[in-house]
Amino acid sequence: MRPAQAHSPQRFSSLVRLWRGQSGAVAALAAFLLTALVGITGAAVDLGLLYSTKGELQNAADAAALAGAATMVSFGENGEISVQPITAVTTAQQVSLANQAHGVNLTLRSEDAVIGYWDTAANAFDPGLSGSSDPDDITGFKATLRRDELANGPVETFFAGLVGYGSVGVQATSTAFLGWAGLAEPMAVDLPLAIHASALTNAGSPDCGSELLFNNENNETAEWTSFFTWPTNDVTVRDYAEGTQQSPELKVGDSLNVINGNLSTATMNTLSDLFQAQGSDTDGDGAADSWEVLVPVVEPGGSSTVSTVVGFAHLVITEADSSKVRFYLQCDRALIGSNSGGGNYGTRATVPSLIQ
Repeated sequence: MRPAQAHSPQRFSSLVRLWRGQSGAVAALAAFLLTALVGITGAAVDLGLLYSTKGELQNAADAAALAGAATMVSFGENGEISVQPITAVTTAQQVSLANQAHGVNLTLRSEDAVIGYWDTAANAFDPGLSGSSDPDDITGFKATLRRDELANGPVETFFAGLVGYGSVGVQATSTAFLGWAGLAEPMAVDLPLAIHASALTNAGSPDCGSELLFNNENNETAEWTSFFTWPTNDVTVRDYAEGTQQSPELKVGDSLNVINGNLSTATMNTLSDLFQAQGSDTDGDGAADSWEVLVPVVEPGGSSTVSTVVGFAHLVITEADSSKVRFYLQCDRALIGSNSGGGNYGTRATVPSLIQ
């Protein structure tokens, strides 16, 4: 039997040195991991703060843009339109101040409240027409809200300051569009008459004041409609003209049942009677010679009995009898309560929409 060997002092000291070396490495690694964990946690906290602030700024910018767009033009008693840029900017600033981003009520600088033209074809905002008094040039409102050195102060961070970023600037921009009427409420449309878009435009713009004649024939640029009622015939059209049936809510994209001309004398006389009852006598001769009506604007479809609503127009009827209707396009009129979304046929919406 081999006798037990005693541990030498040299071997024991080697073990101690090894243990101390390993524990030092573990401690260093733990310190490194703890620092990294604190850094990651700090970055997550600061990024969350900035993301939240950005979201609050965006909501406030959206609200300010919509408020500015809704008030940048005014609508008179008869729906006539005029530009009011000062009111729009002031309203947007009031709405902005009622909102907060990370506990700060937001001031909207006048330089960051821009009125201009939203080009639907180019999908772009043009501030170059901001000084125009023509309502057709004023269709967009752009609002930029900030938490930076220019307004409301930058956002103070919790941990990023340790690496030199004690505060960070954040901003958000929103553009609202107040375009042309895209919806008519029930009973807003005055007649069971739909006008072809091609008859109301010239070089892509509404042909304001242009006189048109609708004969009771089968090759016209207007159509009688029974809206969604089928079949579309003389009887159903007369029901809507007489008011036995009321016009429904209409919106851009709806398919309407139509008939092109060829109505009975009785139906045409009904329209003539309406003209005399609803129209105005502007020359004092005892007979009506002006009646403003709202009608849908349509694009004919693949079938001669169906057309698609693309917008709305105000027409002024100047003559109506048993065989014809004479009228012209009345521009710069608003369809109160309508949202934006239709083509430009002279009739504006009053409810803006966020576009960018």
